[in-house]
Amino acid sequence: MKNVIILFTCLILSACFWACDKDDNEEKGPQLAFSKLIYTLDAENPLEVEIQVSEPVQVNTSVKFNVRGAAVQGEEYELSADEFVIPAGESTARITVSPKNNFEDGKTIKLELSPIEGYVLGEYNFTLIEVLTKGQLICAFAEENYVLPGEVEIRMDAKDANTGKYFSANTDTRIPFVVGENSTAIEHVHYEFVDNPNKEFVIPAKKSYGTIKIKFLKWEEGKTTLFLLVPESSDRFLPGDIDQTEIYVKGMTTPDRLVGKWAFKEATSIDYLRENYWYGGPDEVEHLPENNFPTDMLEFTDGGMKLKVHATGDMAMYFRDCDVKFLREQQLYLYESAGIGRPPLVTASMLELSRANVNFSGTHEKLRAVQVGFRLFDDNETLEVTVLDYEPTDFLYDTYKGCADYAGEGEFPMDFHMVRYHFTKVK
Repeated sequence: MKNVIILFTCLILSACFWACDKDDNEEKGPQLAFSKLIYTLDAENPLEVEIQVSEPVQVNTSVKFNVRGAAVQGEEYELSADEFVIPAGESTARITVSPKNNFEDGKTIKLELSPIEGYVLGEYNFTLIEVLTKGQLICAFAEENYVLPGEVEIRMDAKDANTGKYFSANTDTRIPFVVGENSTAIEHVHYEFVDNPNKEFVIPAKKSYGTIKIKFLKWEEGKTTLFLLVPESSDRFLPGDIDQTEIYVKGMTTPDRLVGKWAFKEATSIDYLRENYWYGGPDEVEHLPENNFPTDMLEFTDGGMKLKVHATGDMAMYFRDCDVKFLREQQLYLYESAGIGRPPLVTASMLELSRANVNFSGTHEKLRAVQVGFRLFDDNETLEVTVLDYEPTDFLYDTYKGCADYAGEGEFPMDFHMVRYHFTKVK
């Protein structure tokens, strides 16, 4: 209320001054004044302040001004220039006022035009700028740990430091973050921030959190840790409970990371398949592909771009020697691990194998290109292989036919009946 009274008083005095000197001003030359008597500097966004002259100037004309007010220049705001410059042939000029650490209420800026020869100062020979304040924010990451496969989204929440309630503003709010010194992964080598050169979270207007995306570039032994932190030196952004997050740069399971031999360890989805055939009778699950041996191996060569199959167990009914191509990352459910709750969701790399027997049979053969999910565990010693692109003839045949009737274009009829194998790296 105090600020409103002060501004109203200034308006009255300004009007009186203008009324008294109106005749003199008209005789002395063009009038020079601010375009507005009162401006408002937003808490987050810069403000343009304009002066104008009653007729275009003949040459480039500099107009000095004095700065007064309770707001501290250089600390709470910055000016783009210490003078206005009106270009020849023009009648207006602008400077920019940018907010900085404007945390205290009730601050104003007063700009006063200095007299200039050949011009008379008009009605608005000064302007008052009300400085809106930024509230201090408590910033915290949503999670202490993340895993970066191909791409990951990191979230930061913000709360008002005074009320403890979740933050909300009418404009976007930018919160910087820093990369921790203990990080072993190197930016632009092992990862990159997506469209975020300034390293900041942007909280959209009316929201209380912002997100960033990080993209995987390269996997390297010993270069798999990335720490992100809330800056400690900021006057506005205060660290919350989770003031740093650790990101494990796991990377995608690309063919080059599979080079070598992988020996069969176990079939993890057999019990689930045995209990979850949807059509037909018990004969549906009499010949599930569970009989495999430790000597059964998948071998990736030529930088992972070729697959050789060394197997005599049931897996040999599906896999064939073939070419390998990375397609995409895809989330897959581990239905066999669901228990009574929602099944875990994991990120696997879908690789195209140029040839496989989709009938998964020793007596029927239909060869075509297939998509198979591959997922390296964190130890890089265990490989999970998920077969969901198949058309079985020796088991789950009625289930396949029933599911195929309802599968849409691009969907795998057997994606609820995946055959999942684990393999161990052969050293």
